[in-house]
Amino acid sequence: MNAKPRTLGIITNNQHNVFQRNVLAGVREVAAQRGYTVAIDSYAEDPARPQPITLDYHAVDGVLVIANAAPNDLLQAIYESGTPISLVSHHVPGSSIPAVITDNAQGITEMVRYVVGECGRRSLIFVRGLPDQRDGFERENAFRRELMRYNLPLPDDRFVPGDFSPTVAARSIQRLLDNGTAFDAIVSADYLMGIAAAETLRATGLRLPDDVLVVGFGDAPEAEAAGLTTVAADVVEQGRRAARQLISQIEGQRISGVTVLSVRLIVRAPCDPR
Repeated sequence: MNAKPRTLGIITNNQHNVFQRNVLAGVREVAAQRGYTVAIDSYAEDPARPQPITLDYHAVDGVLVIANAAPNDLLQAIYESGTPISLVSHHVPGSSIPAVITDNAQGITEMVRYVVGECGRRSLIFVRGLPDQRDGFERENAFRRELMRYNLPLPDDRFVPGDFSPTVAARSIQRLLDNGTAFDAIVSADYLMGIAAAETLRATGLRLPDDVLVVGFGDAPEAEAAGLTTVAADVVEQGRRAARQLISQIEGQRISGVTVLSVRLIVRAPCDPR
């Protein structure tokens, strides 16, 4: 008699978004190698009509949750039920639920050091992520700390909405241009918003990076094609690590704590230092 396939349950808000898609690619790769199937609860693919979370965590061998796709009380309930669980790009303070995250502080430090320290840009714009997501608030907080290091205060209107959405980011940059706001660099909380910002600037005839230097967090072929300077966080590897972590729990290992993946600066549009 064939054994019942073992299953990893995934909770995410939209499996088709670039970040989630790449995480899932890493999860699927490891799951296939280890003989697991993957069941995905992707509950908000239509943001206007989000569905409730429907994954039955009692019916799978383990659960992996991407970013802030599930509330902390549900995460804790899964953990306390004895069902193995791991988190990607999110962790619950004070909890023993294991997680795999990228080093947001290191990445922002590298970007600001390049933009301000090496390139001499002083009139910056920060394109924000979602303030209620870990990556969003950690990257913004790190950016504010780095500004203090360089004694470079910025008014609140230099922190513009992005919401991890290229459309929102492009709209925010266009609004700055329409208002005549002067700036010489944009630091974006993710690379897709950075690409959108760069395209908006080029459409008005501005030269990059001579007139405005744009950098973004994260990396993918799209960023390379756009010539965007980034800090690389290997998102597929996050998925692989989280899947290995989850499967190890399923197979009897006790795992807790946060695994932090480092990032590195990739300069694709060298600046002319000022």
